[in-house]
Amino acid sequence: MKNRKILSILLAAALMISALALMAPSFCLTAAANAETEADHYPVTINTYDYEKNPIQVTFQQCPQKVICTNQSQTELMLYFGLDEYIAGMAYLDGAVRDDLKEQYDALAAAGKELTVKGYPSKEVVLSLEPDFIFGWRSAFADNALGNVTEWHDLGTATMILRCSNNTVPAEERNLNAVLADIADIGAIFNIEDKTDAYIADANALLEKVAQKVASIDQPLSVIVIEPSEGSWYCWGASTLTGSLAVAAGGVYACPDGGTLSAEDLVNLNPDVIIVDYMEKEGVSTEECARNAIETVTSVGALAEIPAVANGKVMAVNLTDVYGGGIRMVPSVEAMFNFMYGE
Repeated sequence: MKNRKILSILLAAALMISALALMAPSFCLTAAANAETEADHYPVTINTYDYEKNPIQVTFQQCPQKVICTNQSQTELMLYFGLDEYIAGMAYLDGAVRDDLKEQYDALAAAGKELTVKGYPSKEVVLSLEPDFIFGWRSAFADNALGNVTEWHDLGTATMILRCSNNTVPAEERNLNAVLADIADIGAIFNIEDKTDAYIADANALLEKVAQKVASIDQPLSVIVIEPSEGSWYCWGASTLTGSLAVAAGGVYACPDGGTLSAEDLVNLNPDVIIVDYMEKEGVSTEECARNAIETVTSVGALAEIPAVANGKVMAVNLTDVYGGGIRMVPSVEAMFNFMYGE
């Protein structure tokens, strides 16, 4: 049995959004001249997790043929690497699908493969599709959703959970290393390692350029990433993937422990930069959702004098851009860096 070891990748900062957009894929699984034959490549074993965050190993005897993607992050990752033909069902959008992937997504939706737009599909619906692989967030495998991974393994269905979704991995591992390790896993599972390895190499080359810029900053700005709630905000801690992105972008994290913040808490933290995440709502444009997210901070009179508000340093980001993992994480760090330091 071949046990695929995931690449250990040293990351320092971020990848340009425009550069990644130009990397929109048109991969053919059978065309790569140096691709291994299936007989030589499989079985493949990956390290992943169950719902209780226990490390487990899952073995693939062949390339999966009927994949359920439980969230937007997984669907976009599959589409990015040209794996459309293997998607049997997709679910749970937090916002608009990336422009460069929308045509692929719409084609699958037209073919009846969009199981839900919000929320997870029922276990019965997924069972009826007879998947051989479920690619999801950890929350998808809760008892009130699809059930724990062991139930699916008993049915012969492989599973993989994105490492940083719902804080699956230990705190010290919730970073861009884990995001790229997920991508390396997909390369091994679908026998497209030449494509995923190239993606990771290109990402690291660009990340290194940004790391050099970060190293030259004399006075790093303090930053927090928050999510609006009723009359307060939830602050992502520095040990979450979301918080780590802001740190990778050159910020000094002002609220390392995270948690619920009041307006008074924000005044006391006095951050130079505030990044507000949002989920898009049906019937509301992306632009309006972003504006509304920013206004949850800027419309509060008590916050008018903190540096982030006074200097126009409040940024809105889609939750899918900064949470869970997938292809949006690295370009989001680049966007944060540019916003904070004006490039």
